[in-house]
Amino acid sequence: MKYGIFSDVHGNLEAFESACDYYDNCKIDKFIFLGDIVGYGANPRECISLLKKLKPVLIAGNHDFAVLNKIRLNFFNPYAKAAIKWTKKQLKFEDFKYLNKFELIYEEDKFIGVQGSLANPEKFYYINDKNEALINFNCLKKNICFVGHSHRMGTYELKEDGSILYIRSKYIKLNCNAKYIVNVGSVGQPRDGDPKSCLCIYDNVKDDVEFFRLEYDIKKAADKIVLNGLPLRLADRLYEGY
Repeated sequence: MKYGIFSDVHGNLEAFESACDYYDNCKIDKFIFLGDIVGYGANPRECISLLKKLKPVLIAGNHDFAVLNKIRLNFFNPYAKAAIKWTKKQLKFEDFKYLNKFELIYEEDKFIGVQGSLANPEKFYYINDKNEALINFNCLKKNICFVGHSHRMGTYELKEDGSILYIRSKYIKLNCNAKYIVNVGSVGQPRDGDPKSCLCIYDNVKDDVEFFRLEYDIKKAADKIVLNGLPLRLADRLYEGY
């Protein structure tokens, strides 16, 4: 089975449309969304509508929870906070109802998916280094954990000898004797130095994971952020990939 696994769209319609167009040619059997369809970008409603068409497994991100008042805004920086307040004013009843369906965790035989961390997933902790990865490996009962949240594509591998390797490769052949934490990056606001949109395909028959970086109309997405009165920093970082 081929899984289209993606995360952190953040209201960026241009990036999301590019990702969906790419997936259309990949014969995906199941989509898994790892959270944050809203926040930062200028098209939250349109992105929610497009997400519905994919009929994916739905995992909640911290921005999704914030617009539902499930977590407090004091956990967010000023740019994120301003975008969340703006987004809440754009959404309709049916959008809030849809977001309220999102779960914190999704599991299958070989893998588990979560927005941030298996350790207290409702707190949306980050996995930014090997020490934080180890905490999550200690919680991981499956072979693979797919995450988003940091907006940085990359994979932690727990090897048989207990060592942890960080991998930035776009293709990973999985070792059945190892465990993996796979960050699928961000569709709508990458922060790994590459402004191109990022998405992932996992094949559980071939036992491999592949990342894809896609061009999209950054200027159009950034201009809409500015025109809607959102913080200028949210537009600038689309060009920077940070």
